Amino acid sequence: MLVRIVPLGNVPIEILEEISLNIRSIFNANSRIMSKIDLPQDAKNHLRRQYDTDKLIDLLVDIPEVKFIEKTTPTLLVTNEDLYQNGLNFVFALEYPDKGILIVSLARLKPEFYNEGPDMSKLKQRAVKESIHVLGHYIGAEHCLNKECIMSYSPSVNDIDTKMKDFCERCKNKLRSKGIYL
Repeated sequence: MLVRIVPLGNVPIEILEEISLNIRSIFNANSRIMSKIDLPQDAKNHLRRQYDTDKLIDLLVDIPEVKFIEKTTPTLLVTNEDLYQNGLNFVFALEYPDKGILIVSLARLKPEFYNEGPDMSKLKQRAVKESIHVLGHYIGAEHCLNKECIMSYSPSVNDIDTKMKDFCERCKNKLRSKGIYL
């Protein structure tokens, strides 16, 4: 499997590299960091100061810079911008498997969002965990009740911090039954 990692806007290269490194080790997959793409401003809800993920994805698939996106090769979009989906106040990450697109927002993964000091190590860990989580969904993994499993549902950043960055044995066994070996 190849995973394309695409920065949406300005994203620190060290975060993209950490995500890439962990995708390789967890999924035994190749990954490639692609060129930066600007966020379509038509997807921004200025009242909320957030980007609507559904509008964002719909607009992105129509611009020439992302013609490489295809359903069979996952494309992981990473952005510093705050995201939401209709009916939700925010999202850390979402997957659009029918389009082969996964998206991770760093906005609420940053310790500064919670009035803590900047911590690049913590931000990298959170970004990696959310990236692995959405890729897990892409390959068919479901949410797990084990709070330490990467596939555990995370409504808060504290839940992300509690997780390991790997699949529990139960989830690995479920994936093996589908022919996916991690």
